[in-house]
Amino acid sequence: MKISNSRTLKNEENNLLNFNFLKNEKIDHREYQINIAKKCFGNNSLVVIPTGLGKTIISIIIAAHTLENSPPHSKVVILAPTRPLINQHHENFLKFMNIPSEKFSILTGQIEPHKRTHEFMNNQVLFYTPQTLRNDILNNRYSLMNVCLVIFDEAHRAQGDYAYCQIADEYIEHNNDGIILGLTASPGSNREKISVLCKNLHIPDSNIFLRTRDDKDVKDYIKPMKIWKVGVDMTDLMRLVHSALKKMIQERLNYLNSLGFIDSNKEQLESIYRKDLIKLNRDLLEIINGDGNKTGAYKALSINAQMLRLFHMLSLVESQGLDSLLSYLKSMKNQSSQKNASKALIILANDYEINKIFNELQQYNELDELILIHPKFNICKEIILKELKANPNARILVFSKLRDSVANISSKLKKNSLIKPKRFVGQATKSTNDKGLSQKKQIEILNKFKNGEYNVLVSTNVAEEGLDITECDLVIFYDVVASEIRFIQRKGRTARIREGKVIILYCRGTSDEIYLRISLNRLKRMYESLNNTKKIPEINKQKNKIKRIKKSQNENLDNYLSPIVILSKIIPLFFGIRQFYSESGIKFQVSSNDYHIQIQNQIGIHIFEPRDLIQQDANNQFKNFIEKFKKSFKIIIIIAQFLDFTEIFKNEKKYIKRKLLKISQKYEIQIIPIDNKDELFLLLRGFFKKRIKK
Repeated sequence: MKISNSRTLKNEENNLLNFNFLKNEKIDHREYQINIAKKCFGNNSLVVIPTGLGKTIISIIIAAHTLENSPPHSKVVILAPTRPLINQHHENFLKFMNIPSEKFSILTGQIEPHKRTHEFMNNQVLFYTPQTLRNDILNNRYSLMNVCLVIFDEAHRAQGDYAYCQIADEYIEHNNDGIILGLTASPGSNREKISVLCKNLHIPDSNIFLRTRDDKDVKDYIKPMKIWKVGVDMTDLMRLVHSALKKMIQERLNYLNSLGFIDSNKEQLESIYRKDLIKLNRDLLEIINGDGNKTGAYKALSINAQMLRLFHMLSLVESQGLDSLLSYLKSMKNQSSQKNASKALIILANDYEINKIFNELQQYNELDELILIHPKFNICKEIILKELKANPNARILVFSKLRDSVANISSKLKKNSLIKPKRFVGQATKSTNDKGLSQKKQIEILNKFKNGEYNVLVSTNVAEEGLDITECDLVIFYDVVASEIRFIQRKGRTARIREGKVIILYCRGTSDEIYLRISLNRLKRMYESLNNTKKIPEINKQKNKIKRIKKSQNENLDNYLSPIVILSKIIPLFFGIRQFYSESGIKFQVSSNDYHIQIQNQIGIHIFEPRDLIQQDANNQFKNFIEKFKKSFKIIIIIAQFLDFTEIFKNEKKYIKRKLLKISQKYEIQIIPIDNKDELFLLLRGFFKKRIKK
């Protein structure tokens, strides 16, 4: 990630970042990065800013601050969905953090589990793919007890059963003082989705920090992005095929209606989409696998399978072209002749109307293959040629959602000598004619794209996120996606360090145009939701309630000279004491004190492991500690914590508590045993009710 074109901050702002763990002189700070980072200090937060505006730098600043205020040897974990993106984060953290390089480690599924355990135990800054960390935690290879910060890049993925959700739950359960930072350019289209994302990552809705390209403090750092929407019309031949396919779909819908599996309302029949058929498929399978009446279910399942293929054909005509449809029909006919072919596939491959379409398309293709090409392709080619003629060094990225179309577009673009295109897809191999690209091969292609060996990448959604793609001068949406997240990711590939252009191609009067309208509306709603987070449903009402109660208790602090509590960095994270004070609205500072908690330099509190306390008393270490402790504070409190205590022998806890009572009498001090965190927090609240005379 290249950081450039940044304003010099004021001296006081630089001083705010004078952390031991940060190579402050190497970072070209941006004012909005500092402002966002400061708001995230000590809090679970979600940062939402456009791609290319330096989310990584914000996360590095927060990591440095968190380490500065955490126990020694605390760890930071950085999560990202792909290995190339993990490598990119590793490079930036290594560059800007003042930590020895041998304390950094990249941990992916390619590394054996026992080696990952060793790396985790011995290193401080750890970079993971999410599935790897989730597997290690669930298999109890290690815990996140000493991790002070987990960074979730591309945080919008924290949905459903994605690994981010389980990692966040495990982290919060075992580490109450641990901080979570989510980074994304696109959290979701509405308040409900944003609320779910925040809930999954345990982030309060009040801790969402947003910047857009239009914000005043961002404008100085961005380059102009021009967006054009270019509509084309279907050819006469496309309309004929489109009409024939719709008729076939309608016939099957009517049949399902007669069987009673869909609503009989005609308007509903005309507005059924592919997602409705997918849902119907699940419902039919439940009927077939259940114990109830199965009449007509098998036939309906076969009809529904045919319709799913017909819907796909319709989409090919609308967004990809008749040449793509012809390729699909050839493949379908080949599959239907195989032994494992489904009944639905065989019926459709032998359908009279399908064969009529197939034969006509073949004849046109033999006459002139250009007749079958979608009008979007010619527009796309003209735009690319115009860009390359104006700027021979331009880099252009063309997105298409289907791998077959990627290969088709790429092969056709090769016919022009100015255009040097390259197919760019994911790792999975679909067939002998559609082989996937390993991440090593992907990186090789991206390097050649950067160096100019290729000037056009034709890609599926694999290039939308998670890869370090060089700055693109032009991004073309060959087809439209309804997802606002993918829309943002696509256009975020340009206008980072120089002016960029985005061109969205769509076919009028088709699903292409509908998806464009949906994605733009969702994008608008997303920013409206983020700008008005007060309307987002409360994620944790109980926590908010506690916060209000504790704030009222904080008024008792008027008895003190100031409300500041000083916490020692050596307090273990899993107690959640930092989080307790933060949620209580009580000001606190973190220092390198030998004593865990001090209040107004009058109350001193220290927490011991029970066995350690007894052992120190036997060696006179505890005596020296108490003598020094008494000189520093008017009131001293020793807490013996049994939170994670496991007895070695029967009734060991009772035995230790009796020993602790004798030790308290011996030194004339108060030793308070606690068995859970609620007791600890109740105790800490109680100290604020005491009046301490000067």
